[in-house]
Amino acid sequence: MEIAIPLNTILDRVDYSSFEGELGVHRLMGVASLDEARRGDITFVASSKHIAALEKSKASLVILDEETDAKPKSGQLFLRVKKPSIEIAKVCELIARSMWTPPAPGIHRLANISSRAQVSREATVGAFVTVADGAHIGPGCVIESGCHVGEDCQLAEGCWLGANVVLERDTKLGCRVRVHAGSVLGADGFGYEFLNGKHVKIPQVGSVTIGDDVEIGSNTTIDRGRFGPTRIGEGTKIDNLVQIGHNADIGKHCIICAQVGLAGSTTLEDYVVMGGRAGAAGHLTIGAAAQLSGECVAYSDLEGDAKYGGAPAVSLVAYQRMIVLQRKLPDLFKRLNRLESQLSED
Repeated sequence: MEIAIPLNTILDRVDYSSFEGELGVHRLMGVASLDEARRGDITFVASSKHIAALEKSKASLVILDEETDAKPKSGQLFLRVKKPSIEIAKVCELIARSMWTPPAPGIHRLANISSRAQVSREATVGAFVTVADGAHIGPGCVIESGCHVGEDCQLAEGCWLGANVVLERDTKLGCRVRVHAGSVLGADGFGYEFLNGKHVKIPQVGSVTIGDDVEIGSNTTIDRGRFGPTRIGEGTKIDNLVQIGHNADIGKHCIICAQVGLAGSTTLEDYVVMGGRAGAAGHLTIGAAAQLSGECVAYSDLEGDAKYGGAPAVSLVAYQRMIVLQRKLPDLFKRLNRLESQLSED
């Protein structure tokens, strides 16, 4: 990654308490890990356990904790901060803005826009995009090539759809929603009844509503509700390859990692965190600020402000104890067999 950022630009952006050393270059040219950093690169130290790597690092600018006991080498500048991970993220944001500058407003000549759709003059619509009847595209929206925006969809200000995103009809996005490439919002929920030896489809006539500042990863699917909406709350972040079933109700500022599956009518209260490949059966509630570890599966309601693991979900402490005991099972069986042999001989 090649950039060219003056030091003063970074100093204006980063909330540092002090600095040590001298920068040995005129401009900073990249961001890299401690091990891979070269002269001219920026890096950071998240904790004191990385001191050995820091001592070997060739980075020119290092963002590190106020309490980290280390001294800069010649031509190296240390910025001491309270939260290195937060401050390096600010630097990465500067870089991202230069790499992904929003395109100029306008509608590509190969886009297919319904005469009954409303597209802001301040929006950007790429090639081979379809915008159907009744859709509304707000100012500052960016719709990349190959997207489909269905009937009566609404995109508020500043939304960004990556390439080949599909919004089925009646999907509503709040302000500054970002949907990455290949995701589908508003497809039919998975609803069938078994009748006369066949699976009979139940029409899904609901919708999808996404709150402000939500981010949805690539190839994620969020199904429309059977009757009312499937809801995603403000500030929630959803990773790639996530499946959210019909009429799920996800609260504000939740974190949902890759390959999570939520069955229909699952409720996640605010600030829930679900690790990779975790899941939930339908028609249950996971309480506010609950945390589910990777591959944890909820089959019943879970209380909030607690950590869970396993399938079915139990408290994380209990799950960790169970894992330890499982590892001991082979030795325990050997001991049991020896005892049985001794008892039979007696």
